[in-house]
Amino acid sequence: MKRLSLLLLTVLLCTQAMQAQYKYEKTVEYGIFNHLGIGASVGTDGIGFDLAAPVASFAALRAGVSFWPKIKYSTNIDIHDTNPAITDEVDIEGKLNVMNLKVLADIYPFKGSSFHLTGGVFIGDEDIVKVSNTSMFIKDPSKYGKLGLKLGDRRITTDQNGYITADVTVDKVKPYVGIGFGRAVPTKSRFSVSCDLGVQFWGKPRAGAMTKNEWGDETYHKFSYTELDEYDDEDLKDGMKTAEKITVFPVLSIRLNGRIF
Repeated sequence: MKRLSLLLLTVLLCTQAMQAQYKYEKTVEYGIFNHLGIGASVGTDGIGFDLAAPVASFAALRAGVSFWPKIKYSTNIDIHDTNPAITDEVDIEGKLNVMNLKVLADIYPFKGSSFHLTGGVFIGDEDIVKVSNTSMFIKDPSKYGKLGLKLGDRRITTDQNGYITADVTVDKVKPYVGIGFGRAVPTKSRFSVSCDLGVQFWGKPRAGAMTKNEWGDETYHKFSYTELDEYDDEDLKDGMKTAEKITVFPVLSIRLNGRIF
């Protein structure tokens, strides 16, 4: 019900923005960077701020930043390890780490309309989620820094205090395509509302961590679902299998636009 209400609100705001801007865009002349707008947005890509400038009447450029608050999530996983120094279950905590710079170009294919096609790129950190244990899974303190969590034929190594750190990574550069309604730079009124719907192509999400292989070589390794075996935690395997299929991220955002000059 909440999702349906949000969708209806988004459609209503987009429709109002399109109708309001259509009334004055017929008489407004856009030049090469002759206006400057500022915007604040909220959507599935997080909270965003950017600057925008028109490029004649048929295009506009936007550049800014978007980010998610530092959300935390806690759960536990079962550990199937024959080593008696390792516990059967460990508590872990995941932290969201999403921040992107963005450069977007809006193309207005119809004269006098605020409907636009958008292309561009989001650039941010590869590790969008950081995961670490919040309870010790090594029973013998003398083994801290030597033992770790086994996944497939590799073992995620601990630091000297017995903690492990892993992350979920996507591509650093994420191309974006989408559509929307509304002008990023309102020129006759000071403020307007616009909306965008599109997708980021962020590649295949992977879980990565410092690991040791069966020969004791320590390297940073990105795991894939196919590397896991029958002894690994079923919830973890299901999560990795599902995550690897999500190669695009949907973006739905609403933007409040203001004109500086």
